[in-house]
This record gives sequence, C-alpha cells and structure tokens, in this order.
Amino acid sequence: MALMLIPADPKLQEMALEVMRKVRRQTYTPERLCELQKIVETKYLYWWSNDMKKEEFNCELMTDEIEFYSFGSEVHRPNKEQARVAKWCNAPMETMHMGHQPLVWFMDDTHARGLFQYEDHMTYREDQETVNGWMFYLDDFVKCDDGVWRISALRMSYKKMNGMYRNPNPPDDWMPEEWDTM
Repeated sequence: MALMLIPADPKLQEMALEVMRKVRRQTYTPERLCELQKIVETKYLYWWSNDMKKEEFNCELMTDEIEFYSFGSEVHRPNKEQARVAKWCNAPMETMHMGHQPLVWFMDDTHARGLFQYEDHMTYREDQETVNGWMFYLDDFVKCDDGVWRISALRMSYKKMNGMYRNPNPPDDWMPEEWDTM
C-alpha cells in the first residue's frame, strides 16, 4: 500500500495555529495545572479505551452529544453511537493509538481546546495488513456540572496515511456483544 499525503484542512490548520498562539500567553496557577492534567488524562484515556477494546468507556469521556470530524466530514451524534462506531472499526485489529505534545488552551474556566500530535499503528488480525496514520487531533473540552472534563468536539486532521481502513462503519442494527461501563 502506498503512503498517501493528505492536504491539511485549512479550517483545522487555522484553529491549530490559534491554540499555538494562545497557549503561550496563558498564566498558570497550581489549580490550573491540575485542570490541565485532567484534560490531558481525558484524551489519553480515550486512546487507552480504544486500545483495550473498551470503547464504551469513551461515553464517560465525552459529552452526551459529540461533534466528530474526520476526512473532511463533520457529524454530530450521541456519545454511545460514537463509541459503537469505534468498537466496530477497532474490533478486527490490534490497535496502538499514541498522542504526543499536548497543547491545551483554556478559553475560559469551563472550556478548553487541545492540540495533540498523533500516530496510530493498526494491524488486522486476519492477514496482518497494517494501517498507519499520522495526524493531529484538535479537540474541545468542557468542564461539566459534575466537575469532570469531557470531550465535546473531536477533530482529526490526517497528514499522511499508509494503508486503508476496511469498512469503518457498522451496519445499522449491529450492537457489540460486550458493553462494559467505566
């Protein structure tokens, strides 16, 4: 499979640059540093949940309705549906989701935007075909009424990809056999 370079989405590119500009002008208190860690852990738990085949844990990490953006399309769907789609897509593969270099801009006390450099290495169990991707995530986080930070918008901007995902969308009537809670 040939390596594909994917042009950056200009809107996401500009939003990422905004985070880079704003994050350097922030001031930090010990409390704000604790909030920063909670946001970063939310994102890291998202990837760990996918790799541990517990995509349903992502429901706790996302707001009830999630804005999801990938490959130029944007959808709004319930977090349980987003977790169901991820479980279907990840099921036939051994997955490795790795995020790096988090930058988090606190837009106010209850809203933040995070920029994460990212790579994944996926291997289909059936024939060991691999899919590798390099991108950045540009996510919005909201501190909910219960004091927990959750992802309200999940935006993926691929830069390059080697391989292709197979049938990433589940049939309408498919439900996973196992659905655990965090």
